[in-house]
Amino acid sequence: MAVYRDVQRKTWYVSAAYRDTTGKAVVHTKRGFETKREAQNYETEFRKSLNPSASQSITYAEIVEKFLENKKGTANADSIHEYRHVADLFLKPLYPRKFTAIRSKDYISIRSAILDSSYSKSYKNKAITLVKSISRFAYNFYDFKDQTKMLSKLSSNSDDKKDMQVWTPEQFDQFIKYVDSDVFQCYFTLLFRTGLRRSEGKALLKTDLKNGILNIDKSIRSNTVGFRPLKNVASKRKIQLDEHMVEMLNPLLKRPGRFLFGDSEPVGISSIQRQFVDAITRCNEALAKDNLPLLPVIRVHDLRHSHASNLISKGANIVAVSKRLGHSDVNMTLKVYTHLMKESEENLMTILKTF
Repeated sequence: MAVYRDVQRKTWYVSAAYRDTTGKAVVHTKRGFETKREAQNYETEFRKSLNPSASQSITYAEIVEKFLENKKGTANADSIHEYRHVADLFLKPLYPRKFTAIRSKDYISIRSAILDSSYSKSYKNKAITLVKSISRFAYNFYDFKDQTKMLSKLSSNSDDKKDMQVWTPEQFDQFIKYVDSDVFQCYFTLLFRTGLRRSEGKALLKTDLKNGILNIDKSIRSNTVGFRPLKNVASKRKIQLDEHMVEMLNPLLKRPGRFLFGDSEPVGISSIQRQFVDAITRCNEALAKDNLPLLPVIRVHDLRHSHASNLISKGANIVAVSKRLGHSDVNMTLKVYTHLMKESEENLMTILKTF
């Protein structure tokens, strides 16, 4: 807010920050208003005077487009695609409206819609952050009032922190029997046995596999975007495969197309997700019928966590695991895998008894 109470004079004043035509930050101050409403009205008219044509015509959708265009210098294509997806998901009601006609109550309604959605807390906070970032962009570059300062993200609590969900090799063997595609059987097995990120697996070409060694130097999150750089420098790596994995992949090398998992195009994200969820569902239905323990319902990314957790629980060197995962440093590995499998705790207790 740029409107303040002058306690000594018992009046209100405006202190409005904006950027001049050279981009320099300037503060305009006007004092002596008898009421807060008068000061607010003055501020509104002052900001309109800075950019009258845009103030009258530019819509929220146009501001979103300019925000995304500006992001091209600092964010990669996948991030911009994600920004657009979140905006389309929650902000479409604002798109046709003039930006200056949108009020705080409208942003509160958007926040309520975000909170009422079925998405995770982290995704909801991502959406709220985007709303605030777009408004801040409009303030910085178009001198529009930022009316989203009151929007707060969801706070974290102790219930949000959960132990990492992973599968043991035995649980993975139960799951993989219910994947009804040879390609996806190989894909999920590779993620489980190497710790590859999903996007790294999608991007694999047949030429990336030589003499039992995988060359990881690119990724694909969205088929429409195509190849993109890896997450960090350390992500570029070579991974040795075990004999079982090499034997599974050999038939795929004889299929048409350049992609290891796909043909002329890699398998799609939706197909990966559908195959994964359907197999878990069928597996658990069969286990329930036999009164056996169900598989934990995990994400595709948790196959990566399962690989690392299984290695660490068996005593693998943490530095070697970190390099295999493509982490930027070993501290990241230690931070991510503080919650390991129950077997690790039991092994630790066994060691402590010898002290």
